[in-house]
Amino acid sequence: MKKIIALLLATIMVLALAACAAKAEPAQSETTAPAETTETAQTTETAAPAEGFKVAISLAEYNEWNKLYEAVIKEKCDEWGWTYEIFDSKQDASTQIDQVNSIIAQGFNAMTIQAVDNAALAPVVGQAADNGIIVVDHYGFADELGISDKIYKVLFGQKESGIMEAAEYVKIGGESGKVAIIAGLTGADNAQQRTAGFEEELAKYPDIEIVATQYCDWDTQKAQAAAEDIITANPDLKAFLVQDDGMSKGVWNAIEAAGKQDQIIIASQGFYEWSIPYLKEGKFAFTITYPAGFFARDAMNIIKSVSDGETVDRVQWLGMELVTAENADTAAHD
Repeated sequence: MKKIIALLLATIMVLALAACAAKAEPAQSETTAPAETTETAQTTETAAPAEGFKVAISLAEYNEWNKLYEAVIKEKCDEWGWTYEIFDSKQDASTQIDQVNSIIAQGFNAMTIQAVDNAALAPVVGQAADNGIIVVDHYGFADELGISDKIYKVLFGQKESGIMEAAEYVKIGGESGKVAIIAGLTGADNAQQRTAGFEEELAKYPDIEIVATQYCDWDTQKAQAAAEDIITANPDLKAFLVQDDGMSKGVWNAIEAAGKQDQIIIASQGFYEWSIPYLKEGKFAFTITYPAGFFARDAMNIIKSVSDGETVDRVQWLGMELVTAENADTAAHD
């Protein structure tokens, strides 16, 4: 009898274990399925493209000219439903290189650039283009830097603007006397090319002496300080050839403080709205305009056309206009 009871108990235990095993098997399937779904969702989220079309604006410095430039960038982005971000390198090439690397890493679709140093920036700008970023250059990367076939350029003749300014000065100031140059950012290609234009044109007149060339980083206060020193060292100075109206404002302050308003001429370029009274009041003899908004407009139009799959010329040139008191109210300045 005891054997029978033991046999019955053993049979019941075996049946109970089999039933537990049968119930446990579906439970494993329930935990596996959500894990696979979660992994798929994570993969999809990581691979998703950035929302919208993003434009990076890589600047040598965020100054008055670039405020006008940004205004048109914003206008175009608002029109097309794009977004943009300003990257101000504060005139430091290493900072700008890091910023372009960040632009690449963040997956921007397009970039405009004013390079602090073309040679230093060329490799990383080429890398940006290789990563599918539409790049528009404003400072003229030379062909020998090896990226001209990868990027687009919206330019005006930097050296030509220097030649034009010097030639116009000679018409006013004559073919003799002492002049000084107030230039932009030390080492920047655009400032050096403008200086080269001044020098090339003035070299035609052996009786004109360039007594000083000072790079003032596009800064009004630095230009004023440099002009004060130059005036002190050269009391018979006839003119300043300046590479931007913002610096010319500082130069005028120095001339006025020295009481030489009737002696020293300011030739300039840049042209902002506030420049109009300076021209009308005779503080600037003339300036040359190449509006910031024109650069921005053409750059954004190139980006839009390329993004739409259209074929676009790699280089586009902007014109320049001489501005005097006579046409100050009508010349384009933004």
